[in-house]
Amino acid sequence: MYIYNGAQIRGWDAFTINKEPVTSFGLMERASAAVVKWINENYPRQKQFYIFCGPGNNGGDGLSIARQLQEQDCSVKVFILPSDRYSKDHQEQAMRLQANNIPITVLESENDFGEIAPDIVLIDALYGTGLMRPVTGLPAQLIGCINNLPNTTISIDIPSGLPSDNIPKNEQVVQADHTLSFQCPKLAFFASENAKFTGAWTLLNIGLHKAYTSFETSIYTYVNEDFAKTVIPSQRPVHAFKGNFGHTCILGGSYNMAGAALLSAGACLRSGVGLLTLGISETANVAANIHYPEAMCAAQNQWMQHAFYEKKTSVAAGMGWVKDEYHGHLLKWLISNVSVPLLLDATALHILADHKDQLLARPMGSITVLTPHIGEFQRLTGVAANSFHRLEKAREMASTYQVFIILKGAFTQIITPGGLVYFNGSGNPGMAKGGSGDALAGLLSGLLAQNINPIEALITGVYLHGLAGDLAAQQFSQPGMQITDLINAIPKAWKQLLPQTIK
Repeated sequence: MYIYNGAQIRGWDAFTINKEPVTSFGLMERASAAVVKWINENYPRQKQFYIFCGPGNNGGDGLSIARQLQEQDCSVKVFILPSDRYSKDHQEQAMRLQANNIPITVLESENDFGEIAPDIVLIDALYGTGLMRPVTGLPAQLIGCINNLPNTTISIDIPSGLPSDNIPKNEQVVQADHTLSFQCPKLAFFASENAKFTGAWTLLNIGLHKAYTSFETSIYTYVNEDFAKTVIPSQRPVHAFKGNFGHTCILGGSYNMAGAALLSAGACLRSGVGLLTLGISETANVAANIHYPEAMCAAQNQWMQHAFYEKKTSVAAGMGWVKDEYHGHLLKWLISNVSVPLLLDATALHILADHKDQLLARPMGSITVLTPHIGEFQRLTGVAANSFHRLEKAREMASTYQVFIILKGAFTQIITPGGLVYFNGSGNPGMAKGGSGDALAGLLSGLLAQNINPIEALITGVYLHGLAGDLAAQQFSQPGMQITDLINAIPKAWKQLLPQTIK
């Protein structure tokens, strides 16, 4: 699903109005009904609401929500900001409230609503995606007052004061417990700095016309389960044999850090790959054979020989390495000589940080994937001012060196050499443990080995990894889950995504 900016979202509204028998007012009613439905499902016994409305259509949404809640026998109090320019639909909604005998209080100061019992739910409908400047004056004071209250706060479409595609210039932003966003997420939701404002955000489908997405594109895409199902590789020929599904080589692990390579191996073997060869410390070969008898092991004297890679279809390197002269030489050799998809993780990235121009020596047309977490990415490109600055650095690096970058974290970002960005929608904080990245590297390298379109392989692998983490957390809890639990949940994640006919 595309992530549109404010202007594109308004264009989507206009396109829907033009193509369907619906007015802008009717669209507002549709959106508000979706909010009320969510409230009924998540707060079924809640009967008291204070609704704060701005002068525009976001405020109109709030007025419509108030009327629909009152029609369900809820107690609502409505407060609006003073203005000499209320939108047309806002005015129509206000007249309907008056017809329903719902009083509207025009705020003259930030505390005109008096005392609020802590069990009353607050609904923020002050400003939407059309806000182009920081909030000041009475609205800012009101936002500060709302944020100081202990009440549950629900923001409509976006927390008031939050720019839709950036981080705010000041702190005058509603700190919502829940954000109910219409049709598509806003880019701002994916910045860690904005999490304190958005709370838990939910997408509400309000039926905007699907044809709009066929011609209005975005460099940003949100990967939810529906999107992941459209790219996941699913065809396995009836007469297939192991050679049809590629041969991955994982070069990782060293003395005392063999576990990193073994975690990668475990996830790789769950990817559907046909064959796996491990190049690990010889002291770990026995452990590898015991844990994963399906994998083969290769001696160190083979790791810098062309013949060793002739039948390999992907290579992953760096997990559990030490930063020393040997691994520096090995990395340089791999970059220059391995033409199949090459994934670099962990210590390989630390080594690469001092020699990024080696990437320019990659064989023409070869696929290169870097999988840094934020700390490793900082080593590669320097300190970023904020999440969006970091994202721009990633897009610049991906373009300069023609690499794919998997920037790991909440909403892991997949950045293509062409500058497209995919935000992953699966996963949870229980995955923030040592070994999670090793498992991702193995899973991705196994998919890249299978002659799958590289961006589809990366989207599939990142989403599967997060979904397996979600399934592991469901069984063991976020604090209690281990990365081995995640690896063992990959088959269940596959079954959730694959078409029924081939599960």
